[in-house]
Parts: sequence; C-alpha cells; structure tokens
Amino acid sequence: METVETDTTKQLIKAGATTVINDLGASIFNYALSLKLLQVTGSAMGYGTSLIIGPLVGVLVAPWVGNTVDRYQRKNIALIAEGTLILTLIVYFLFFEMFHTNILISAIIVVCLNNITARFFTISYLSSTPQIVSGKHIQKLNSIESTAATVSSILAPAIAGFLFGIIDFKWMIILQIITEGITLILTIVTHFEDNPIAKSKNKIDRLNIFKSLNKYPTVLFFLIVTMCLNITSTALVIGMPYVVIHTLKYSTTISGNIEGIYSVGALIGGIIITIINLKNIFGFIRNMYWASSIQLFILGLMLFFMPHYVLFIFLFFEFVIGVIDSVSQPPMFTYIQKVVPEEDLGKVNTSIYTAAQILTPIAVFIFSIVFAKVNYRIVFLANGVVSLFLTFFLLEIVGKKVIKK
Repeated sequence: METVETDTTKQLIKAGATTVINDLGASIFNYALSLKLLQVTGSAMGYGTSLIIGPLVGVLVAPWVGNTVDRYQRKNIALIAEGTLILTLIVYFLFFEMFHTNILISAIIVVCLNNITARFFTISYLSSTPQIVSGKHIQKLNSIESTAATVSSILAPAIAGFLFGIIDFKWMIILQIITEGITLILTIVTHFEDNPIAKSKNKIDRLNIFKSLNKYPTVLFFLIVTMCLNITSTALVIGMPYVVIHTLKYSTTISGNIEGIYSVGALIGGIIITIINLKNIFGFIRNMYWASSIQLFILGLMLFFMPHYVLFIFLFFEFVIGVIDSVSQPPMFTYIQKVVPEEDLGKVNTSIYTAAQILTPIAVFIFSIVFAKVNYRIVFLANGVVSLFLTFFLLEIVGKKVIKK
C-alpha cells in the first residue's frame, strides 16, 4: 500500500512539474515575442496576432486533434507534438536572422505551429489523466495542474520582461527549446497506462463542435452554461481596464496591479481545491455556477451604489473571481474524466476547448462597444442581472429537464 502511494505521489509531482515548466516556458516566449514585435514594428500587433491566431487555429485543427488523440496512444501523441515543437523552435533559432526582415510573417508561422503542437500536447495530456493516476486521485492531479498553470501565469510576465531587457531575443528561443526539452523528458519518464483506442475510423470531413458531446447530455449542458456565463464574465475582463484607464484616468500600472490580484486569488483557490476532497462533484459545480453569477450581480450593485470606491471594488472582485475560477475548473475536468469513457476523452476535451474559445472574441467585441457607448455602472449592473437570470433559467429550468433524461 505504501509503495502504491509513493508511486502516486511521484506521478503527481512529475505531472505538476510538467505543467509548470511547459506553461512557464511557452508563456515567457509568447510575452517576449510580443515585446519583440512591438519593438520592431512599433505596434501591438503581436498581442493581436496571438489573440486572433489561437482561437482560429483551434477551430481549424479541432477535428484532427480530437480524433487523433482517441485513435492512438496519447503518450505517443504528446511526445510527437513536443518533438515537433522543439524542431520548429530549432529551425526558427537557426534562421532567425534571415527571418528578421519579415519578423511579423515568421512570427505568425511560429505562433500557428506553436498553437497546433500545443493543442495536440494539451489535449493528449489532459485526456490521459485516468492513465496517469487512479480514479480517486484524478481531482488532485487536475487541481495540481491548474495551480501550476496559475503560478506560471503569475511568473511569466515578470520573467519575460526582465530577460527581454538584458538578453537578445534569440536566447529567449533557446530558453523555450530548453523548457520544451525538459517537458519532453518529464513526459517520457511519467508512466501512462495504455488508453482504450476508439474503434471508429470514419473520415474527418467537417467540424461539428457538439457532435462528440451528444452522447453525454450532462457534459454538454455544463459546457453550454459555461459558455453563457463566460460571456457575462468578460464584462470584468474588458470593463475593468477600460473604466480604470479611460473613465477614471488612472495609469496602466494601477490597472495591471488590479488584474494581478486575479492571479493571487487563483493561486489561493488552486491550493484550496488541491487540499479538499469533494464527495458530490456534480453539486459542487452547480454551486460554483451560482457563486460566479451572484458575485457578478453584487459587483454590479456595488459599482452602481458605491461609485467612490471603484478601485477597491475591482480589487476585491478580481480576487474573488480568481478564487472561484480556480476552485471550479478542476472539479469540472474531474467530472468529465469520470463520466466520459476514456476512448472519447480526446474528442470531448477538444470540443470543450474549441467551443469556449469561439465565443471569447464575440464577447470581447460586444463589451468593447457597450462600454464605449453606455455608462459603466449601468453596464455592470445589467450584466449582473442577466447573469443571474441565465443561471436560474439554465440550471433550475433547463437543467432539471436534462438531468431527468
């Protein structure tokens, strides 16, 4: 028994280290590439390029990712994806000076290839959770990986900014090659049980984002709720910096510091969900939906009736949302990994990733226009009311019918 626990602990440590190193290396490189493009072109095209290319590439490759992950051994796919990314980065490093005159074009190519290989690796690794640890440790592994990703998001901007100021960008490429190499080694030494192979060999001819979820109505329902509430949550993502900088005329530094509190909350939430052991995951997820919706409503009320404390209100709710997001994500993945058969996890996880990304640009576009035209206090209050109505309608009316089926 002691040997089994020791082996499980080693698996959890290796998986957590893989997530930290992989996310940290990729995030540092992406930040550095954005800074390089800003430096050379004099515009913020790098940030726009990443935001546009990520969802677009995700949609285009989704059918191949999901089906490939379920048709073959996932550890092999993860290793091939990492190996391909490393080769891409090596070529980019060797020919960087040649690409320098067309740095934006070369950056787009590299970002595309990074997104494709990263999608294969991420979906393969996420879908392999039941092969890495036993069922009772799935939630803990998801929590560790979520916390590790949060730590990376906190550290990456500071590290990238510091290194970019003291070393040539070419060495940032070398740094990512090293981190991806370590990720490759950690994936090799992590034990994966063989995953079931999907029997279907049908030709992939089109993308139906919900097709793989039709067999799992509860998972599909939760995805729809998540997509809807993600739209209302975008109000804070867009509204906070807009209000702080454009309406209240504070500096970008203050806005950035407020946004940074989200990561602190996410880190604390990640630690909490790693420690606790949930007995009713389904009920917990429902409660987290309500918690997310209620806090958006309270945020709207406080901004409407306490306009002199806007910075403190934003500060508090960035922290609260960070905690809620971090606490709610691992149980969701755990529920999916327990409900969906292992041979379908690749397609389901791909559908979830892609569906969530599709609506993000739309929500950003909508709120960017609304905040420019309507008083922010009215927008946040209306958004909170809409969020509560959506939650009640989806969970208490639609949800009961879905669960009964």
